[in-house]
This record gives sequence, C-alpha cells and structure tokens, in this order.
Amino acid sequence: MLVTLGLSTIVCASMALAASTTKTVQRHTMPTRWQAQDLKGTVSMVDPQQDLVVVRDSSGVPFDIRVQRSTHILEGQKPANLSELAKNQSVDVRFIPEARGDMARQIEVQR
Repeated sequence: MLVTLGLSTIVCASMALAASTTKTVQRHTMPTRWQAQDLKGTVSMVDPQQDLVVVRDSSGVPFDIRVQRSTHILEGQKPANLSELAKNQSVDVRFIPEARGDMARQIEVQR
C-alpha cells in the first residue's frame, strides 16, 4: 500500500510539474500580402506559353517571374508584349512575392 501511495504521489507531482511548465504557443500567421520588390537583372529565358520570364540578378541568382494580364511591360515609354522580350535584355522588374510565385507588376526594358 505504501508503494501504491508513493507511486500516486510521484505521478501527481509529475503531472503538476508538466502543467506548470507548459508553454504558450504563439501562432504566426502568414502575411496576406507581401511588399512589392524591385529586381534589376538580365532576361535569361522567356516562355510566353507559360506566362513566365526568368531574370538573373547581378549575382547570377535566377528569379522565375510570372506575368499576368495586369502586368505592364514597357520598352522605353512604349507598351510591349511578353513575346517581345528577348534573352540578355536588361530589365527592371517590380513584383509581388506570393506563395504561387513571384507575380510581375511591371517589367521595364532598359536601353
């Protein structure tokens, strides 16, 4: 009986200790909208079928940039189409990072 009483005391003490040391977990929510980012680089690939342009920054890191209907593509002051972009052109890109990919807001070809 003393063994049972001793075991119950140990179990109760460990439960009380566990309850007193539980941590409050804070939930981190994903941002609903990320800040727009700017990218200066060189076009390394254009795929109009996939609405995609790949731009390498000055350190060589490639960025897959998704183009949508609302994306403004400019060559100088003149509007252009995705299919008019060419490999090795210098571009400035304004994009929004999203879970489904980097979404272009504006692509401007530099002369």
